[in-house]
Amino acid sequence: MPRFAEFFAGIGLVREAIEPLGWECVFANDIAPTKAEMYTARFGSDHLLVRDIHDLSVSDIPADVDLVTASFPCIDLSLAGNRSGLAGRHSGTIWPFLDLVGGLHHRGALPSALLLENVTGLLSSEGGRDLRAICERIGKLGYLMDVVVLDAKWFAPQSRPRLFVVALRSDLAVGVSSRSGDGDLSVLRPRNVQRFQRANRDLPFIELSLPEPPRGSPLRLAAVLDQVPGDDASWWPDERVDALIDAMAPRHRERVEELSAGVRDGVATMFRRVRAGRTVGEVRADQLAGCLRTPHGGSSVQFLVDCRTGTARIRPLSGREYARLQGAWDFPIDVSDRRAWLGFGDAVCVPAVRWLVAHALGFLCEGERSDPESQLRLLDQSAAYAAVA
Repeated sequence: MPRFAEFFAGIGLVREAIEPLGWECVFANDIAPTKAEMYTARFGSDHLLVRDIHDLSVSDIPADVDLVTASFPCIDLSLAGNRSGLAGRHSGTIWPFLDLVGGLHHRGALPSALLLENVTGLLSSEGGRDLRAICERIGKLGYLMDVVVLDAKWFAPQSRPRLFVVALRSDLAVGVSSRSGDGDLSVLRPRNVQRFQRANRDLPFIELSLPEPPRGSPLRLAAVLDQVPGDDASWWPDERVDALIDAMAPRHRERVEELSAGVRDGVATMFRRVRAGRTVGEVRADQLAGCLRTPHGGSSVQFLVDCRTGTARIRPLSGREYARLQGAWDFPIDVSDRRAWLGFGDAVCVPAVRWLVAHALGFLCEGERSDPESQLRLLDQSAAYAAVA
């Protein structure tokens, strides 16, 4: 069975995604005790080390690891963050991570593959220089790389585009074509990815043989929602709802009216924003949730606008609803909604990562993987959704 180590593990949704494919987690690291509590509730604590990555050494990582994953912090790269880039103290933790991979290389134990995940803002951070620096370091370690974008909305009812760097050790990339950014545009390698590759032709880019991803979630937003009684304390008082709707821009008020008429199943998600010095509600016009984020800051919590009774009601999405939107339907949640928002808002979309690892790195599992029909069932989330819903 191939072995993997996950860094910036959070609550463990990378592990949630790929263990069913036949991977064995032998090491996990994160700095946050609150996330570690949720991780341990799901997977136990045997392989989890809660420690600042700056304080790790190569000796902490088990030998013979086939895959190393890193969902490193996005706060300095995100448009919603401070845009400090890799010079920031959060996103800059990619460097001690790559130092550890370099240490494995010097130990003669360079993993077969790396998987990095972050926001698509990494493509433009510092004019593309930040991503170049990462890819340059990875290439010097002896890897060839593909850069792809996956959006959670292809797998779950949440808009969440993310950038992935998939790196294969050069001796394993047999028969894989090189890539310079001059190929056809695709949803996996859109224009901004191709622009980055053309500007950095000296880097060792390859094009993995990936199929077209699904182009839409098997479920709409309404299918992931809890059944919350009308007298539950999570619903806003009527006067608060009315005041927020009155303060909305006309197009957002119109969307609420459409929901009351039954459009988009009568439900939508909403963020609160500060516009021209006042707080307003902005309602999505599709059947998706917005990108889940951590609950830091006034505009980060996502709300449900529910008009299925003919009257608008508003409440924050629950921790369980966050889990479903990330494709983690049966993940145990024994913490407050706020802590669940933090854990799931800072995580990956399970079916998206599962799809990518199955198709990009599945050959490392051959001989250990379950039969092809079981693999197809793992990648078809609709059956799992239907069973839980």
